[in-house]
Amino acid sequence: MKRTLQCALGTVALLVGVSVSSRASAQTFGEKGQLAISAERLFGFVHNSSTVTFNGVDSTTKTDSFSLLSSTLTPVGTGTGGLAYSQPRVAGDYFVIDNLSVGAALGYSHVSFSRPANANTDIETSGDSWTFAPRVGYSFLFNDMIGIWPRAGFTYRSFSVGNGGGHVLALTVEAPFTFSLIPHVVFTAGPTLDIGLGGSVDNTAGNVTTSIDFNSTEIGLQTGLIATVW
Repeated sequence: MKRTLQCALGTVALLVGVSVSSRASAQTFGEKGQLAISAERLFGFVHNSSTVTFNGVDSTTKTDSFSLLSSTLTPVGTGTGGLAYSQPRVAGDYFVIDNLSVGAALGYSHVSFSRPANANTDIETSGDSWTFAPRVGYSFLFNDMIGIWPRAGFTYRSFSVGNGGGHVLALTVEAPFTFSLIPHVVFTAGPTLDIGLGGSVDNTAGNVTTSIDFNSTEIGLQTGLIATVW
């Protein structure tokens, strides 16, 4: 049974705390000097297309799934879900001038598996996954409450589980709509696109390590929460 430990719930609580403690004067989202602290990809729908290349032969798997404060980390040998991009993450973006932001997102998850080895014995396996995603963005406001915040950058994800691991790199484009609910709190929802640029999956048996090429592309619709600080 999988048990994934995520920091997303704690991040949401942190965002609320930051919002309450920040100064009360309302300002427009995206103004120069503003820091946006986010909890991202909390809930959404994702279509994933992953290709494994081994001995010159490609094998492609396509999946559709919903995520809620969790991601999939699958042991090497049974799949490559640990290299999917839709992992809850925290982010910080600073507006260097009005509307123009630079920042990065960071995600982490830990998971443990219990699989039967025989009638009387289970095998316990655990692993860790990391996500790092630097980006730049530009916000557009339609009115005082609603806008859109297109962002582009790169996403690097790695995982290690049991005697294997892997990594993947993608070009990431996001276009979340922003909804300013109350001062300093912004809800986001919008499309995400992670275009796979390459990667690999490794598995070690004895003293032999096998490495196969891996590439994954995802398109989805994701939600998040932002607290703004000046």
